[in-house]
Amino acid sequence: MKRSLFISALFALVMMFCVNANAQEKATGKAYSDLKKQEKVLDKELQKKAIKEARKEAKQLEKEGFKTPVGKLPLAKQLENAWEKQAEVDTEGNPYWYIASSRVVGGNQSAAVLQATNAAKIDLAGQIQTKVSQLIEAKVANDDMGQEEAASLSSVVASSKSVISATLGRTVPLVEVYRTLPNKNVEVMVTIGYSMQSANQAAIQAIRKELASKSEELAKQLDKLGY
Repeated sequence: MKRSLFISALFALVMMFCVNANAQEKATGKAYSDLKKQEKVLDKELQKKAIKEARKEAKQLEKEGFKTPVGKLPLAKQLENAWEKQAEVDTEGNPYWYIASSRVVGGNQSAAVLQATNAAKIDLAGQIQTKVSQLIEAKVANDDMGQEEAASLSSVVASSKSVISATLGRTVPLVEVYRTLPNKNVEVMVTIGYSMQSANQAAIQAIRKELASKSEELAKQLDKLGY
């Protein structure tokens, strides 16, 4: 009798272990799948085109008198990096980076760099807003959400550029070049990048927070879409 109970208990323990292991394997598999989707790959053909375009742009900027600040990579190399970033896609073929550039004239180099970077960030926010709007509208179209809720959600997303801009963390600096103009002002060109996956997630969370401040029901509708 005792032996029978022992065997039954042992069998139950083994079964529990197998169930837990199977659940863990599934969870790990999903996490791995999600991670794989976020990996970046480099399109070789786009890379060749990127290097060609970068060298062409570098020659043009050098003709215009642009130089590289001390401590930065050579102008041509900076541009190659920026163009290659644009050639990077995730495993589903979507662009991996948001890229934005800006040229600004300022009274001195530091002021111009700051202004150009801020302008590029505003450009990034606009790109992110457009992309997130497309993602949400596509899900709304496939959902049974009421017309009024859908319109309210779309309205908040459409006016979310400043909200998204405030969520931008540390961007990746790709290009920084400058030239001194005849009037002694300084013109600066900067290019920055931001991971599309990270930006989209941060933007959707910021939009949810904005929705919650207006209507928790609207925030729940966003959650319902899978965000």
